[in-house]
Amino acid sequence: VMRQSWRDVPRLLVALALVGSIVGIAIARTGDVEEGLGLSAAIVVVVAALWLSATVLSTGARRLIRGQWPYAVRQGIANLHRPANQTRAVVLALGFGVFLVTTLYLVQTNLLGKFTATAEASAGNLLFFDVQEDQAPGVDSIVRASGHRLLQRTPIVTMRIAAINGRSTREILGDRSRRGGGWALRREYRSTFRDTMLAGEALMSGRALKTPTMQGADTLNEVSMEQDVASDLGLQLNDTVTWNVQGLMVPTIVTSFRAVNWARFEPNFFAVFTPPALEAAPKQFAFIADVPDETALARIQRSVVDRYPNVSSIDLSVIKRTIDEIVNKVAVAIRFMALFSLAMAIPVLFSAVAATRRERMREGVLLKVLGATRGQIQRVMLAEYLLLGVLGSLTGAVLGIGGAWGLVHFVFDSPFTPVALPAIAIALMMIALTVSIGLLTGREVFAQTPMAALREV
Repeated sequence: VMRQSWRDVPRLLVALALVGSIVGIAIARTGDVEEGLGLSAAIVVVVAALWLSATVLSTGARRLIRGQWPYAVRQGIANLHRPANQTRAVVLALGFGVFLVTTLYLVQTNLLGKFTATAEASAGNLLFFDVQEDQAPGVDSIVRASGHRLLQRTPIVTMRIAAINGRSTREILGDRSRRGGGWALRREYRSTFRDTMLAGEALMSGRALKTPTMQGADTLNEVSMEQDVASDLGLQLNDTVTWNVQGLMVPTIVTSFRAVNWARFEPNFFAVFTPPALEAAPKQFAFIADVPDETALARIQRSVVDRYPNVSSIDLSVIKRTIDEIVNKVAVAIRFMALFSLAMAIPVLFSAVAATRRERMREGVLLKVLGATRGQIQRVMLAEYLLLGVLGSLTGAVLGIGGAWGLVHFVFDSPFTPVALPAIAIALMMIALTVSIGLLTGREVFAQTPMAALREV
């Protein structure tokens, strides 16, 4: 059979056209040849895994059967490896549908769930920035006079990198052997100083910032760097970085690297210093207040702007509501795609089952001629399609979890949290669908008399 299929030119041309269309669509949708080929390779891996699981089931069905099992169960299992069986076709169709739906749902749950949780965890809903040092007490008093409180009072100091480990920025940029990091060396930094970690930060290596008990002339101030910008700069722990703070050179030692959640609605920084390093530097402030009442929020904004026209304010609750609306629309779109994938799986399953219609008719007729009852034939079908459904659904669910992990981890660069209950629910739903389609298409076995069916076969 395998040799004949390789010599079947029309079949080979159709197979090549299908593969070419998948690769073409993948490249067109991703907009990048490398990513498109990678996506195509992932699809090939999924199909190969499903085909392998179906092959293992088909060949292993012979060893599965035990003589003491009920006849219907034994006959249903035997159908998985009989000539012209439908094991591979059904498992491929069913498993790929489960894979698509599970991947879509888990990616949605991880990304949108994390985004929503991050937004809800953000402190406060009213942000003031560009607050000058002499204006900070006044803004503070206006907020407190309204009966509300400030959650954060963050100092911000502008600066640039002057040198790293004694090498000037110009010298480093002129080093042709160095790759990357140019933007991190040239950019202007807006940094802050404190000796505590915020909720949106995580210490990845090194030790937390600590203000020295005694500040001598030879004592270097400590700085904690965000891990990505530190990587671009090529920094290691205990490296020295000299900062040009508005004309004054401030040497520091790198004592830790942080991971920063940039999605939180609060000031985040690439570089955080210990207080002695920047307390005397010219600075401005960003304030975050918690004002649940919209009327009071508008009144506070108006009072601050009337008194300090240079101060800008943002109502973060409006941004959060807008983001919630976008998240809900994205969730609806993803659910529609999942339902569409499920809907497309139904005709594919029907086609896979219909492809073996003639063989099923022959089997049903022989069973009826030998005296099998309608209930026995239904139980045979139930055993066969239940096994096909379980294998295809579980394989697709496992592959879907793996695919969702790959997308979330490598494409979206986000931690993945497996959610077992939705994957199990999708698998159970597809098992029920497979059994229903199998029994539905098998109704024609009972609609004909043995003589009429034998004439057709």
